[in-house]
Amino acid sequence: MNISLVKVDDALFAVYQTMYSGVDTYMSYDWESRLGNTKHWADQGYFLVLDGKKIGGAIITEETIRFPFIISPYCDRIQFWRHLLKLAPRKTLEGMLDEDVSILLMFDYKTMGSDRALCRPADVIEINLPDEFICRPLNMDIDAAEYGKVYVESHTRGFCFEKHGVETIDEGIAVTKSSLDKYNSKDMSVVIIEKATGQMVGACVAGIRKNHVLKYSEIAEFIVLPQYQGKGLGKYMLSHIITQTYGLSPFIKLWLDIGNRAEYLYRQMGFIAGPRFTDMERRN
Repeated sequence: MNISLVKVDDALFAVYQTMYSGVDTYMSYDWESRLGNTKHWADQGYFLVLDGKKIGGAIITEETIRFPFIISPYCDRIQFWRHLLKLAPRKTLEGMLDEDVSILLMFDYKTMGSDRALCRPADVIEINLPDEFICRPLNMDIDAAEYGKVYVESHTRGFCFEKHGVETIDEGIAVTKSSLDKYNSKDMSVVIIEKATGQMVGACVAGIRKNHVLKYSEIAEFIVLPQYQGKGLGKYMLSHIITQTYGLSPFIKLWLDIGNRAEYLYRQMGFIAGPRFTDMERRN
């Protein structure tokens, strides 16, 4: 038996990975977009070759293995991983599907966290905002400082704190500005203001992605101060963004860590979940 890793034409690898992975990683619903995502990493793509035949492949860097796939008719995932890890032992693995996670636990890896994309069609949804609040567009030129405070306070409790730790106000502002730079002029971001205090209590950063074939809309940040959750502010912001998207892009999408309770709200608002991807690390 002769087993090897072979690096070949980038474009060919991208087509194989897109087709044989069996999943639409980013829920792009477009062949060109899926292929484009794969081509981003294709210069680090390798085929696993057994006795002269391709049986699978993966994106392999010096530190990690990403987005593996098996090529039909080969179907032995356990042996695929045994061969791959023997030829390319890596401490970290990224973007593992559930069927691979169960196998990799046998090879002394542990899970580090999972995430997935969620999306829903753009449409008109009517949900009223409670009378004591107003909704207006987000303007980072004047709202940055207050937005940064809401961002940090919304992320310093519960799941986000456990997952990512404490972020500073400047970090929150920088992350949001980076997201806004990816959108075209149809910026849909909004903030919720409490009338009685004039305080910002929530925000949703969203817009239409530049240079994307389907021009889909994206929610990059969705935050509500803990003491104001459960008042319908989140549902209103989502309905507002979904409605604003209608007629401008076919669907709206976001990316979410598994375990974030906000997923329940997204599901209530008609979002469907894409495949779950898990990052793993070899045990010491």
